[in-house]
Amino acid sequence: IDLKDRYDLGGEFFRWEFATAVAGWRLGINPFDQPNVESAKVLAREMVSTYRKEGKLPEEKPAFQEDDILLFGDFTSSRLWEALREFFSDANPGEAEGKGRSYLALQAYLKPDLATDEELHKLRTHIQEKFRLATTVGYGPRFLHSTGQLHKGDAGYGLFIQISADMPGDAPIPDRPGSPDSSITFGVLKTAQMLGDRRALREQGRRVIAVHIRGSAEEGIRKLIEFIG
Repeated sequence: IDLKDRYDLGGEFFRWEFATAVAGWRLGINPFDQPNVESAKVLAREMVSTYRKEGKLPEEKPAFQEDDILLFGDFTSSRLWEALREFFSDANPGEAEGKGRSYLALQAYLKPDLATDEELHKLRTHIQEKFRLATTVGYGPRFLHSTGQLHKGDAGYGLFIQISADMPGDAPIPDRPGSPDSSITFGVLKTAQMLGDRRALREQGRRVIAVHIRGSAEEGIRKLIEFIG
């Protein structure tokens, strides 16, 4: 595809939007409707409303804490590393007959940078090789606009790991344009979107766990690889 000038980019936008619509028709989905994305937005707004009323977001108690890693989810295991392997135990890489092929989605609610990219790639590759699972990775909350509908509206074979970390820096969101008043920060909004999507996934019967890293995100991901074994 050769572009004569920058204005040809408009034609490329149309080409691939049209291709998306055709692919959606072929897959039997409506590419102009994303009810499961909207459901996560509704829940995120509920989280924000709770924050404005109570001054804090709804809290979930971690199932395990080891070193700087907090693990959230429902497990029968007694150790963090056992819980992670328990999470993967029902995954089907494709060998089991009559069972849909599983995939793993890493949802990284982290600051995007090259160092984090590299560690996420190592984690993704490790899981792919160890459990023979197709894997995806995306930074939150932006992935919600691209794969959010797939995660909650597909056949239901996905496994999901949300990864978050402490945010040393945050910034207020003005209540009104140009106003110095702020009742919420970008960090709170980001966390609300993460919690909202986690709840939406669970309401759709998806298997989802969450990992929170206290300290360096890169070091935490490396520890997570060690725990997975």
